[in-house]
Amino acid sequence: MQLEKAQAAQAAVQGAAQHAGAARRGQLIAAAVAAISEHGLSNVTLAKVAAGAGLTAASVNFHFNSKEALLLATLRQLGEDFDAAIASVAETGREDAGAGILALIDVMLDPEVADPVKVPVWYAFIAESRARADYLAVCGELDRRYFQLVSSLFRRMFGELDANSAAKSKALAWGLVGLLESQWQEILFEGEAFDRAAARDLCLSYLASVCPARFAMPARESVRSMDETDPLAPEQPPVTLPAWTYNNAEFFALERERIFLPSWQIVGHVNDVPEVGDYMTFEMLGERAFVIRGKDGELRAFHNVCRHRAHAVVTGGQGTCKRAITCPYHGWTYELDGRLKGIPAAETFQGLDQSAYGLKTLDLEIYLGFVFIRFAGDGPSVAERLAPYTEELSHYRFEDMVPIEKRWNEPIAVDWKNAMDNYLEDYHFITGHPGLAALMERDYDREVAPSGASRLSHRMKENPQRTWSVRHYQKLLPNLEHLPEELRRRWTYVTLFPNISFDVYADKMDFFQLVPLAPGECLLRGRTYALPDERRETRAARYLGSRINRRVQDEDNALTLSVQGGLGSSAYDVGLLSDKEIVVKGFQDWIRTQLPVGKLYRPPPAGTIARRNRDLAQDGPN
Repeated sequence: MQLEKAQAAQAAVQGAAQHAGAARRGQLIAAAVAAISEHGLSNVTLAKVAAGAGLTAASVNFHFNSKEALLLATLRQLGEDFDAAIASVAETGREDAGAGILALIDVMLDPEVADPVKVPVWYAFIAESRARADYLAVCGELDRRYFQLVSSLFRRMFGELDANSAAKSKALAWGLVGLLESQWQEILFEGEAFDRAAARDLCLSYLASVCPARFAMPARESVRSMDETDPLAPEQPPVTLPAWTYNNAEFFALERERIFLPSWQIVGHVNDVPEVGDYMTFEMLGERAFVIRGKDGELRAFHNVCRHRAHAVVTGGQGTCKRAITCPYHGWTYELDGRLKGIPAAETFQGLDQSAYGLKTLDLEIYLGFVFIRFAGDGPSVAERLAPYTEELSHYRFEDMVPIEKRWNEPIAVDWKNAMDNYLEDYHFITGHPGLAALMERDYDREVAPSGASRLSHRMKENPQRTWSVRHYQKLLPNLEHLPEELRRRWTYVTLFPNISFDVYADKMDFFQLVPLAPGECLLRGRTYALPDERRETRAARYLGSRINRRVQDEDNALTLSVQGGLGSSAYDVGLLSDKEIVVKGFQDWIRTQLPVGKLYRPPPAGTIARRNRDLAQDGPN
């Protein structure tokens, strides 16, 4: 009797030990799944698995004598779990093949089976199985049984409906398997953000299209989703671009390719480079360019990249090449029209055809004396896009103006769109710019052109009182005879989307350009020009105007920095726009036209934004 008790006790201890061992093995397999999902199969180590399980490396070695044994056990466990889930489908399909197909869809999209952590692990093992027979045996057998089940369900269902249609079963089974596979790939990229209900509807739509006698199109109640583009009732004010677009690296990459490289960018004025050999440079988003006046007096634009080893052939913001352009790195020399002229030690470049290695040219356009270039694209010209405002601007005689201040560059930690939003509206002038508000009347002209340009304009008060600078600017400003009466006491801002503004005053003007640097960072770039006029009152008015504008710029910087901080807050997703902000709306609608993904209130999962933008662009306007 005592022996039997002892044996029973020993069996109980052994059973408990086995149970504990099985539990510990399961714990390690779960940790291995998490480690593979995070680090990939090749980067998994026993130390990472042990750390994930909260155990020591020795404990892992006790239950699995090698990393390979642990990984194989992990794959087998995943296979057993998948088999168990599929078994329920087979059971349902015995009574009703169509119900079994629906059950299959539900199982394959179930969060336990299609777990965002497990799915990457499946793909990791499948990829590795090409090189390992033990992995291939497990994966291959699972795939075989899975497809046999799907094919048998379609075969039985078509046999029930139409005996002559049984031949379709294999093709339709492959179609459903492929569709479910594509949804698993979406889970791989989107993770927890994957919309399982939408994926199920897609599968049901497929079934209804291939077998309408058995399946119906899904009829889900309309609910608001991440992709909704109009969260407010139609009578509500329009909404802004969503906050996520103002500091997102993938969206910024799309802006570079789709908005900035194909856009016209201002480099300067023809009178910045008046003599033969004079040049001015421009840089944006990894591209370098320069504009130079040739021996024939013509301006040409080139990539600022030597064809030898990519060094900049000219340096600084402006300069002069006396007779030729010489790269300071190895001395390759180019004519002022870009042709390769000479190479030091030319005999060492055997077979080189110098005519094929001139500087690469860029599109160049001169509009009212200002020099524009673009790095890519072939869209409308600057003149075409600014045509609605050319007649008004022509009164100022931009072509005859000369620079009266140095070019200025100011980096600021705000997204370029944030800064543009600010400069395109006057709604903030009263509270944000009390000095400017004291100078100007309350009524403003606001308009947006379909060509991607806009105009904001306001008239000065007859007797501004607020500050010394404001009062004396208005008092000293000459009555400039070359301007029509209605322009002599008016400030106007004409903007070429995406990032260039002509800030036009009666006595002078400046171009203002926002050069994107990174998500949430930009460079303010500009220069002031005026007609030659040495009258004392003109010079005094220009000084006071610059003083007023410097104060306004400081105020704008503070405003946009605060906005940039708020755009990163969890409390903000989109904002509202008033009728006084119609130019902002026009600008943001233009952005959404170029990049439809900007219509989404929340960012698509990391790594999918470019693909989502392509999909929305193909869908066309809503």
